Amino acid sequence: MCGIVGGSPLLLSDAPTASLRHRGPDAEGIVKIDRTTGEPLVLGMTRLSIVDTDEMSVPWEVDGLVISFNGEIYNWRELRDELISLGYQFRTETDTEVVLAAYREWGTTCLDRFNGMFSIAIWDGEGFFLCRDRFGKKPLFLRLAEGTIAFASEVKSFNNLTYEPVAQADALEFYFDEHTPFRTVTSVRPAEWLYWNAADGSVTREQWWSFPDYAGDLTDMREALDIFLPLFTDACQLRAQAGVPVTMFLSGGIDSSLIQAIMRFDTTFTVQFEEFEDFLNEQELTAELAAYLGFDNHVIRPDRDDFADCLPLLARHIEFPVGSFSIFPLYCLSRAARAQGFEVALSGEGADELFNGYYRNEILLGENQWIEEHVSEQYSALGNRYFGTQLDRYVRMASRHGDEDTEILKGLLTPLWNESAPLHHNIAAVESQLFMQPLLTMADRMSMANSFEVRNPFLDHRIVEFSTRLASNLRFHEGRGKALLRAALREVLGNDDLGVVRRQVKHGLPAPVNQWVFNTKDLDRKAWNDLLIGECLRQLTLPASRAH
Repeated sequence: MCGIVGGSPLLLSDAPTASLRHRGPDAEGIVKIDRTTGEPLVLGMTRLSIVDTDEMSVPWEVDGLVISFNGEIYNWRELRDELISLGYQFRTETDTEVVLAAYREWGTTCLDRFNGMFSIAIWDGEGFFLCRDRFGKKPLFLRLAEGTIAFASEVKSFNNLTYEPVAQADALEFYFDEHTPFRTVTSVRPAEWLYWNAADGSVTREQWWSFPDYAGDLTDMREALDIFLPLFTDACQLRAQAGVPVTMFLSGGIDSSLIQAIMRFDTTFTVQFEEFEDFLNEQELTAELAAYLGFDNHVIRPDRDDFADCLPLLARHIEFPVGSFSIFPLYCLSRAARAQGFEVALSGEGADELFNGYYRNEILLGENQWIEEHVSEQYSALGNRYFGTQLDRYVRMASRHGDEDTEILKGLLTPLWNESAPLHHNIAAVESQLFMQPLLTMADRMSMANSFEVRNPFLDHRIVEFSTRLASNLRFHEGRGKALLRAALREVLGNDDLGVVRRQVKHGLPAPVNQWVFNTKDLDRKAWNDLLIGECLRQLTLPASRAH
């Protein structure tokens, strides 16, 4: 995992790689790109050595091409073998060198071959090629101004930041796609590549991947499990490959428990807040699983004082609000695992989005099932007027400020919604493409704040494609979502009595910040966002040497 920065020095901070050193403490470099006309440009990188811990120069240069790379390509060895068969030679055992060779050989279509999480910047002698992975797990921010360009893994690498909120982001209570709260700073969108031509400053963009269409050809649980379990096992094993110690972020829920049941890591990490023990006891559930499978589970117990001490760091690294208190437990998990000598963890992000695991999904799917059973087809138009369309009902559920934001949300969701697909597929599509973005932002920033990497097996694009094959009965059964994952966990564990198998309610990764800060148990994302943006802006005005 690494940090990327480049483009015009006029748009960057005085020490742009220094501001990204936490993303890559093992190596750092910046190269000057001289042009026959126009100002010189730069391309820089900081490196966290994960796959190959040997030294290598960064950025990496071959035959006039220069690459800065952030992320992991999990199938890089297969791609390397294919490129060797085509005549390429390699000097390192890294995916960075493979990515550059793949771009030289296949151009932008190389992205279709990558199984991983990544943001990439390549100078090819004529311009910059920039891109992000399918779901935007790895960040890449952008500045385009007066025919020039700058880009970076974090906005703190830019100069002269000016706060400018976005109405759509305020409605969602998080920033997404190209939006940021800073004037002139945008983001390369998830699954987007762009090419900036240095000769005329023109920009070409393309969305190189989109969420797969609904297939729905799998209706039998046994057949689905026989396909899913080997595929998911391979996704987990690929993400456990590293030249450094790997661990697991474990909750008492289905998703992370399934990964651990398959991988059997010797050591895992769980967060437990004292304030939640009466109704959300992750420690009790994970202890039972640890005793059953025989592994060591480290439970960390952050408190109010720890939060107060960490708040400036949280703000500096998150950079803008994401509408969630989970930044704190994610930071604490990464910090604890890093302190124990680990540099990589697997985590369960993506399962709830792809397999309809949220309680709000279960309400909508249950309501939809009732409508389908009780409103005859000849009265479907009447039913839609009374209940609203499926999209209308989802928008009402997703709106965090009542009717005032429904039109904004409907405008955002309509392009992602396929009226001919079933509700469970559309829910998965919008949850994965839009509402998962702040979760991935948190995972990236809070792990990288500790020079630590988090990997997500559920977001292997093969798992995503598989999920679209599931008929409704394999997703939503007896009033609950994630039917396939529940069946998979029972099969892998071979024990229906464990708490993680019987668990009924999905809680996510909450933190009692509302109690500590606002003295209430009610969840108020807006108040938290307002508090956090003030601290973010204060931290981003400080140079790296003076930041908390």
